[in-house]
This record gives sequence, structure tokens and C-alpha cells, in this order.
Amino acid sequence: MLHIGHIKSLQEAKGKGDILIVLVNSDQSIKKYKGPRRPIIPENQRMEMIAALECVDYVVGFNEVNPKAILEKIKPNVYCNAANWSKIFIEKEVVEKNNGKIHVLKHQSNISTSDIIKKINNIHSIPATKAIFLDRDGVINHNNQGYIHKVDDFEFTPYAFEALQKISETDYKIIIITNQSGIGRKYFTEQDLQNLNNWLIKTLKERGININQIYHCPHLPEDSCSCRKPKIGMILQAVEDFGINLSESWLIGDSNSDILAGAEANLKTIKISNKPSTSSKVEASYQVDNLLKAIKIILS
Repeated sequence: MLHIGHIKSLQEAKGKGDILIVLVNSDQSIKKYKGPRRPIIPENQRMEMIAALECVDYVVGFNEVNPKAILEKIKPNVYCNAANWSKIFIEKEVVEKNNGKIHVLKHQSNISTSDIIKKINNIHSIPATKAIFLDRDGVINHNNQGYIHKVDDFEFTPYAFEALQKISETDYKIIIITNQSGIGRKYFTEQDLQNLNNWLIKTLKERGININQIYHCPHLPEDSCSCRKPKIGMILQAVEDFGINLSESWLIGDSNSDILAGAEANLKTIKISNKPSTSSKVEASYQVDNLLKAIKIILS
């Protein structure tokens, strides 16, 4: 749904070069990102409207959640994106690798497609399905016992129960996504992990905490699967299973791969760490030293 903020941003972008190529999310991409109720206007109409603007030279659609693949082909000299994503910019590495530059567009205050949709459909009265994605080791439990797969080795982090109870009082889904390459390394089995998961779900339920789902990746890093973080296969599976709106959801993790996965899926992210970030690829939206502080940020 075009509005004046889009026009001003496109005009600003055109001023940074000779040719303006506009990347447009396909219907498939938007459903992954915005949820099953979107888009309102189909991609062929959206692309035709964009192409009709005087400042636009070309329009290209893409199916992924983010446009890194198409940027790898286009190799823009300048890549423009909105000011509200300036801290994350998952596309930065691809653009700079091809000698391009990032330009942050001026923020168009008080102009939002989402706000327009809310006014038209009173959509705020229909709750969006949103989730908090949690890494397990280092977030819910201490990660100092190697490949944790036994109940005896599972030690909850400080404030984990209180934090999870606070989420359970909201309409956020609680979804755990965890890399478990110990299965691929033959250190333990799928059944071992399932037994631990069953115990974890039962233990938390006794405290009034409902875990909606636990997804795990059993593969080795060299397996090149689609589910091992920082890839987003587990997140996309949750979207399919629960109809989650990623734009209203969060990811909390303790590693750079967690935060990168969140950024890849356009989630807001919080890193659990008391050390400065060492990643040159992506920066978390927030960083705190325990899960309870992270939840308080989300709920505020």
C-alpha cells in the first residue's frame, strides 16, 4: 500500500545513483514475514504501481525473507534501507563484499503502512500470532556441561523460571529453537533429547509455564542443512506451524549465530551476554545479562 513516505524514500534513493532498482517482496515472502493475513495487495499489482513511479527504473521481486540473494546478483553501488533497520542490516556484508555502500534513508515520521491498515480494518482488534523464540543452552540453562542431554546435567539459569512465567502471562508463543549437533556427532540420540524435552516441558508446566514447541537441529555444521542456526529453517517451520507474525516477534539467544538467525528472519533480537559483541556481521537490538531482563525489555 503506497503512501507518501514510500515516495519520499524512493526519490531520496534515486538521488544516490543513475538507476533505481526497487526490490519488492513477493506474496510468499510477505506471508512468511507478516503472517497469513498479508499481503492485502498481490505482488503483480504492487510491482506495477512501483514501476509506474517516475523515479523508478526497474522493479525486481524476491521470494526470500530478506533480499540478500538478489543483491548478490545485482551488486548495487548503493543499497538504501529504512532508518528503523539501520542497526541490523543483514544485507551489509553482501553489499560491501561487492564494493557497494549502505545508505540509511531519512525516517518518515508518523507514516506507516501498518497504521493505515489498522485504521482501515481496525486490525488492532484482531490479535496477531506472535512469538518469543528462545535458544536453550546458555539462555534457559547453563551451557557449561558440554553437550547437555541428561536431566542430571540440566541446570536452569538464574531468573529463568520467573522470566518464562512472565511470558506465559502474555499472548506470546514460547518456542525453543536449539542446535543439537551432539546427535550428529553420535554423543547422544534423538530419543535422549526427546526424553530431556519431555522432562523440561513437564517441569516448566508444573510452574505454570507452557512451552508451545521445541525445535532442534541434529546436524553437524558441515552438513549444510537449512535448519542449523544461523540459518532460519526452525523459525520458518514455526511460522508454518503456528502462523506467526515475525515482525511482531523476538529472538533471545546467547551466541552470534542466534542473533544472526534472528536478523536473517527479520526478528527483533536480544543477546544474553555480559561481554561486548565480537560479531562484525550483525548487532543485537539489545544486550543484557539474563533472561528476565530480556523479557522486561520485550514487555515494556
